[in-house]
Amino acid sequence: MKVLLLANVGNHDLLLDLSLLPEKNDDARWWQPRRLGEAIRDDFKRYRDSIKLPLLMPTMRWLKDHEAVDIKSDLTVHLFASDQDRALTSESEWLKDTAPLAEVIRDYFNYHWEMKKSAVQIHRIDGSPADYANTLRFYQETLPGIRERTGECRVYMEVSGGTPAMTSMLIVMGAETFGQDVVTLYMDRDSQQPYKIAVAQALFTRKTRETLNEQISLYAYNAAFQTVDQSGRLLAPDENNRELLRCLLRYADRRLAFDFKRARSELESAYALATGQLQAQVKFWMRELNQPQSSTQLAELIHSARIKLKLGDYADFTQRLFRFQEALFRCMAERMGLEYGKSDEYASETWAKNQPALVDYLRTYSRTATGQINPVDLKRSLNRYSLGAIVDFYLQDDAWAHWRAPAELAFKMSAVVELRNKGISGHGFDGISLDDLETAYGRPADSIVHDMQQAYTAVFEVELSASPYDRVNELIRELITP
Repeated sequence: MKVLLLANVGNHDLLLDLSLLPEKNDDARWWQPRRLGEAIRDDFKRYRDSIKLPLLMPTMRWLKDHEAVDIKSDLTVHLFASDQDRALTSESEWLKDTAPLAEVIRDYFNYHWEMKKSAVQIHRIDGSPADYANTLRFYQETLPGIRERTGECRVYMEVSGGTPAMTSMLIVMGAETFGQDVVTLYMDRDSQQPYKIAVAQALFTRKTRETLNEQISLYAYNAAFQTVDQSGRLLAPDENNRELLRCLLRYADRRLAFDFKRARSELESAYALATGQLQAQVKFWMRELNQPQSSTQLAELIHSARIKLKLGDYADFTQRLFRFQEALFRCMAERMGLEYGKSDEYASETWAKNQPALVDYLRTYSRTATGQINPVDLKRSLNRYSLGAIVDFYLQDDAWAHWRAPAELAFKMSAVVELRNKGISGHGFDGISLDDLETAYGRPADSIVHDMQQAYTAVFEVELSASPYDRVNELIRELITP
């Protein structure tokens, strides 16, 4: 019967005494995985007897000695290695790619095990090997094709190498594609032979738990949901707890997307499954989302903006800053006396007629970078600029002097908000970088979120609540802690 060995190639899967290589002291990058693999591949005969494969060689010997696999005639090896587009990838990440190492491994098996080169097939991951969604897509597209071409066979997966994303997604999709008969192997770097998953269950449980912890630390709730959905039994043997995990992850994902309707629905499902303090926390969130106030919505914007900044999603960050500035000005204007017409999109005409000093002020109003007059017409729909102008008018009155400082913080955010208008969230196609944010604000990007919080505290006279996302992460960790 045909035998398949599926294995990820990481940047520590091939070892060589570097003193054997030509000196390249002028460029340390030369010794990165891609450069190292290319050097050995291009002069394989010189290095072939000095190469060590600390994960794959013990696995090959184990297949031969313990599973009676005829390596030369029956085995086909499928190697999964990263090979990102150089034009789209930073050089530091591109140099970490392992496709050239996989080519060396193929030559090694051909020379030392007399395997045909066609029996060692290399599958290249063209996106980031550290991205869970990308690796999941890769294995979803690749493994079914391997199964279809191979037909009936024995399948072994050696999952010790590669990134955590490659490991977890190969485990998930390997089991889904090849079924219960697949034998999953784990090679501890200090051991002499691989362990079957039945022997190394604790190791895989720990790896899956680490994967989930990493995902929720990055607020990647959709990816974490897939981990629970596919490998939940390793995290929580009880089905009730697995379903509770799913509900909490879907809730957090929808809340971060400001999809509060579906977030509430997930909380309702979680409430029926939770007990004790967890149930009380879920009920608190349900009340919070059922009765949204301006203060809670602005707090939500601050918490989510901090996450988007941390993740480098700068376009979304500016979008949330835009909403924060507009909403804060609206809250302030309402407290100062703004009255609406048929909807909160327009100011009341009657109210405006009774505010002649305000109307005169707005005719010559200017808050532009050049100082050019940009008048405000209260007959038009309200926006962040006109709301800010109304706030500016009332700040002239000493009765509102305590709001001058938070208002100035909010006005200062305009330079960053304008980046949003030039990007895909606004009216253009410009990208937004961290340098763009900091140049526009004139200070480190973290200070933007700090100033959002300062303005919020001054206007609402309350401290910002704890992040609901950090809290849900704590509860998820408690559920998966053995």
